[in-house]
Amino acid sequence: MYHLGRQIKHTHWLYIIPAVVAGVLVVAGFWVSRQLRPGTMLHQSQPIVQNIAAPDAAVQHIVKAAFSLDLPLSWQAAAAPGASVSDGSWKGASGDDAARRLDVYVGTVPADLAVNRLLPVTPAGGHMDVSGVVSDNCVDFTDKTAETAASAAALAKWSGVSFICDMGNYERDVVAVGSQQGVNTVLLTGATAGRQHVLLVYTDNNTNPDYGIFTAIVRSFRLL
Repeated sequence: MYHLGRQIKHTHWLYIIPAVVAGVLVVAGFWVSRQLRPGTMLHQSQPIVQNIAAPDAAVQHIVKAAFSLDLPLSWQAAAAPGASVSDGSWKGASGDDAARRLDVYVGTVPADLAVNRLLPVTPAGGHMDVSGVVSDNCVDFTDKTAETAASAAALAKWSGVSFICDMGNYERDVVAVGSQQGVNTVLLTGATAGRQHVLLVYTDNNTNPDYGIFTAIVRSFRLL
């Protein structure tokens, strides 16, 4: 179309070109997304859960007059510790076991025995149910101001169970069972032995003590 002898320039292309570019970008984006989409569908299979029982460690069944328990097969009878009179003491013979021992007290327990760690238990007739885990070294959570100068010991508590912490020999790893029935005692009732105070003490002087051995022994203990 002309106006006064000259052609009027159309400006439609100023709107058409952006629309075309936008359309191209949309198509390109759709194509790229299709290319990046995985070509297969992934279906997660149901997990297979199996309980594989670990082989039991070889043990020997010990029967005494008032109690029975299971110990590692290589352990042998040992002398009672120091001035204490135990009702049974055993220790390993070789390797790491040579630095491990167990002392059992039935009837008369050393009321003032100080240890470094505690394994909480609950009496269940003639045996003990493990009700907690072995504590940290008691010097890490015991009030040092309560330490008795003469014995270098202090009253401690772990999982609600009181025991005597050996503040002076903190580098040892001596573990005792303990219950809420009193310090250094678990009251059990046997069919023959009747109601007795019981204390089990485990010592492991290895760099990496194995408290699982003690836990297994405690679970096997029976007052006869």
